[in-house]
Amino acid sequence: MKISTSFMFDRATERMSTTQNKLTTTQAQMTTGKKILSPSAAPDQATAILRLKGEVERQNGHIRTLDVAIRRFAAEETALSASNDLLIRLKELGLQAANATLAPDDRKVMAVEMKALRDQLLSLGNSQDDSGNYLFAGTRVKTPAFAENGSGQVLYQGDQTGIRIPVDVERSVQLTRAGTDVYNRVVRDDGSPVDFFDALDDMIHATEHSQSHGIQRGIADLTQMHNTLTLSQAQNGSDQQVLIAQKDVLEETQLRIKSTLSDIEDLDYREAITRMNLEIMGLEAAMGSFAKISGLSLFDYIRG
Repeated sequence: MKISTSFMFDRATERMSTTQNKLTTTQAQMTTGKKILSPSAAPDQATAILRLKGEVERQNGHIRTLDVAIRRFAAEETALSASNDLLIRLKELGLQAANATLAPDDRKVMAVEMKALRDQLLSLGNSQDDSGNYLFAGTRVKTPAFAENGSGQVLYQGDQTGIRIPVDVERSVQLTRAGTDVYNRVVRDDGSPVDFFDALDDMIHATEHSQSHGIQRGIADLTQMHNTLTLSQAQNGSDQQVLIAQKDVLEETQLRIKSTLSDIEDLDYREAITRMNLEIMGLEAAMGSFAKISGLSLFDYIRG
């Protein structure tokens, strides 16, 4: 087979060009830290990368939602715990006030403290999360849950609607709570329901005026209030654990996805450096060969 000088020249040029392109690609990969520089270079891998990145972003969205909910539940937990502590103190005062040997003036002093505790409970009922949303106003998160009217009576301004958020395919938790579910009305022995703060005001009035029956009734009311708040605390703790556990699951899943994505997308620098050195050597060899080939001619062959 006859091999022309031009054919040898073309082959040498093609070899140098191919090696140079490979070297340029490797250098670009090392600059970006990515194996795939364009989707057309590896369509299947590029599709997998897009899918995995979409899944990572979806997981991020779920985690952000859970973070918001966890912070809200933590704020709720603080308010509920503080409210229960105040109710315990109110009951202690009520039991002291029920002592028949206590002087009326002493009960009036206790009533002053009771009024301060009642006002603290009202403040806790209007607790807000770190976004400024009211915790116990139902879905009316921009409206204080409780407010006093002109006569000093506390009225609920929220609604009864609860928003639930999905935790996984089968479970959800209630994100918003109605204040009347937490600071719940009491049902007295005669069957009459009385709002939370109205019941407190009744007890304070009874203590201030040394009304034994009203004080005893107030102690019973406080027991109901405490039980309701304790149940709310238990529900809050249970929901928090569900959210935290699900966040852990999502973070573990996200870590696995990111690891898979890294295997497909990220460059192995050790392998790339080795490959680049080989490509440099190959290019130098090709250039040396080209220099020799370009000096050859038929006359050189005849003279030889």
